[in-house]
Amino acid sequence: MNLKEYISSGIIESYVLGLATEAEQEEFEAMCKQHPEIEQARNQFEMALENQLQQDAVAPPPQIKEKLLASLSSVDSVSATDTFENEQAPVRRLSVWKIMAAACLLLLAGVAFWAVTLNNKYQTAVQENIALKNQLAQSSDEVTELKRTAQTLQNPALKTVALQGTQNAPNSFANVYWDSTTKDVYLLVNNMPKPASDKQYQLWAIIDGKPIDLGVIEEDVWKKKLLLQMKNVQNAQAFAITLEQTGGSPTPKGSMYVMGKL
Repeated sequence: MNLKEYISSGIIESYVLGLATEAEQEEFEAMCKQHPEIEQARNQFEMALENQLQQDAVAPPPQIKEKLLASLSSVDSVSATDTFENEQAPVRRLSVWKIMAAACLLLLAGVAFWAVTLNNKYQTAVQENIALKNQLAQSSDEVTELKRTAQTLQNPALKTVALQGTQNAPNSFANVYWDSTTKDVYLLVNNMPKPASDKQYQLWAIIDGKPIDLGVIEEDVWKKKLLLQMKNVQNAQAFAITLEQTGGSPTPKGSMYVMGKL
């Protein structure tokens, strides 16, 4: 047993103040016999408590002494003065109440500490549970999205267009998947630089040399390399991605980052 932890557990205070159970008292007394440092800690607490009570003690007013002497003189053969001086009943009674008050304060402090600690542990557990649920939900969403992507790419009617990086971003690369039956367009961004906060990528279909808007690319989608469904297009000879102002543009105004022919 770790003696430091045992001493700091509060058993000494509970024993001295009479708050310990009978089993705890027997165990504590046995520990005092086996370990002098525990007995020393008990003695130190008792002395500290006694000193504190003596400092807080209030001497009775002189008139109380006179009244007590008068009331005891007719019934006690022993000198009332000696009795008063030796027994010091008011002070002793005051000390008992002091001990009881200290015990109550110690008990209340322990209960308050326990309540605060329990509440903190509960709040921590709640936050961890919420974080775990969010993580599981996110993982579930990602798995669902990956399954959807896999099913979509297995469609034999899809035609793949590899969009290669231009001189503005030579290492950029993306894929466009065009469904020749439904005319649906899907985009998968593989590698493109992060745009500025006021910029957004936009996909275009090139038909007879004219760019057709297929929609802006949301950052939280493309940076996770998830399949993004864009606007439909009936026919296209090529596809390209430009960097535009946030919200997109009706016609390309920004720099072209990737392009590929169907």
